Amino acid sequence: MSDQAVLPPLETRGVWYHCGSANLLPNQGAVYCGPMATYCAWHRPMAIYRHDVNRSYFVYGSAGNKPTISFYDHSSGRWAWPVVIGENPDGDAHRNPTLLVDDEGYLYMFWGAHGHQSFVHRSVRPHDISEWEERAALEEMGASYPQPWMLREGEIFVSYRKAPGWRGRISTDGAKTWSEPVDIAAFGVSPDSRGATEFAIYGSTVGDEGPYPRKVHFAWSRLGGGTPEEIEQKHLWGRRYNLYYTYSDDGGRTWRRSDGSAHDLPIAEDEAEMLFNSGTFGVWIKDIQLDMAGNPLILFIVGEVETFRAMWKVARRVDGCWDIADVTESDHMYDTGALMVFAQDDIRIWGATGDNQPHEDGGEIEEWRSTDGGATWQFSRRLTDGSQYSHNHVKPVMGHRDGPGDLRAIWSYGDSRKPPETEDVRLYYIGDGMDEGREIPFPSGPEEE
Repeated sequence: MSDQAVLPPLETRGVWYHCGSANLLPNQGAVYCGPMATYCAWHRPMAIYRHDVNRSYFVYGSAGNKPTISFYDHSSGRWAWPVVIGENPDGDAHRNPTLLVDDEGYLYMFWGAHGHQSFVHRSVRPHDISEWEERAALEEMGASYPQPWMLREGEIFVSYRKAPGWRGRISTDGAKTWSEPVDIAAFGVSPDSRGATEFAIYGSTVGDEGPYPRKVHFAWSRLGGGTPEEIEQKHLWGRRYNLYYTYSDDGGRTWRRSDGSAHDLPIAEDEAEMLFNSGTFGVWIKDIQLDMAGNPLILFIVGEVETFRAMWKVARRVDGCWDIADVTESDHMYDTGALMVFAQDDIRIWGATGDNQPHEDGGEIEEWRSTDGGATWQFSRRLTDGSQYSHNHVKPVMGHRDGPGDLRAIWSYGDSRKPPETEDVRLYYIGDGMDEGREIPFPSGPEEE
C-alpha cells in the first residue's frame, strides 16, 4: 500500500472504522476495526450486474465514509471514476450505502443509519452514475441497513432495521413516496422504540431473480437477552442469539414459515421459526443466497465471545427440512464471507478464514467449496496470500452468473489493528481466470476514464 504522501484520491479508497471497547482480548484495541468500505453483512446488495448494459455497479463507503458508486464495464474492461453522492456525519461505517437498479435502469442508493437521518437518492438518468436527485427517505431518523429488492413489476420493496424491530416499505413511484411501514418482526418490545436496545433484530435478505412475482427471504438473529450470568459478564454486542427465518411471496406484505403457514405481524419470538438454537454462544449472519432450485442458503458464524472463536456454518433447506453444515473455524466473529453459487454442485464460500492478523477481524480470503449442494465443505484455495494487512467484507456481485464472469465479488483491504499503522483502505475484486484477488485499478482521475 502507498506511503501516506502519495495516497490515491479519496474517492478510490475506503473507510477505516473501529467499534466496541468491552469484552476485548489482550492486545485488542476494539471489538472490530479495519477496512470497512464494503462493511457489513447487513448492507446488501452492494454490487449488481446488469446484462442489458454489461456492467457491474457497486457502492461503498469511501475514505471519510462518503456514499460512493462506481461500475465495471465488462465490454471495455474499464472501471468508472467513482462518484460521491453525499456526506455522512462521522466515520461510522454502519452508514454505508446499498444499491438497487430498477427495471428501467435507474440506480438507487440508500444510506444512513441509527440515530441519524437516512437518505434515498436516484440517478437522474438510467445507467448513468454522474448525476443524482434526492428521493423520499424511508424514515426521518434511524433506518439502518436498508435492503432493497424488486419483487413485483414497478414496485421497490425495502426492509431495514428500525430499532429494535425490522420493517418493510414499498414504493410504486420510483421512491417519491413510500407505503406505511409494515413491522415484520419485533421480539418483545415496541417496534417504535429507538436505539440498539435489548431484543433488537439484525437480519439479511435476498430476493429471487427471474420473472415476477419474486420471493424475498429473511434470516436474522436476536440481540440481547441471555442468562443472568451472560447479562452480567457480556456486553450487549456479544449477546446475539439463534438463527431465524421467514419469507414473503407477495411483495413483502405477508410473511411465512418454511411450511408456507402465514405469520401474524410483527413476528414475535415465540412464533418465529428458529433454525438454530445457539445456547450461550453468539450468532453472526454473514450472507444469504439461493441455490439453483431457489432454496435459501444461510452462511453464519457461531461465536464464543470469551475467546472470539468463530465456527462457520451453512443452513440449507433440503427435502422440506433444515440442515446445518459445518464449514471451518477462524479466530474472530467479525471475519466475514460470501456464498458464491455457481451451480448446484459448485457452491463456494469466499471468506476471511485465513488468520494473518491474529484475533483481529479479517485475514486472508480463502475458498471453501461444496460439490453436494452445501452438505459438506472442503478447503479449495487461497484468494489472497502473504498480505501485510487484512482482507474482509466480501460482497458478491448479485446476478454475477448472468455476466461474463470477470467480476464476481469485491471486498475491503487494510489494517485491522487499533491503533493501525495506516488507515489507508483499498478495494479488491476477483473474477474468473484470476489466481488471486487484485486491487481495483480505478482511473487516476475523472479525466482518465
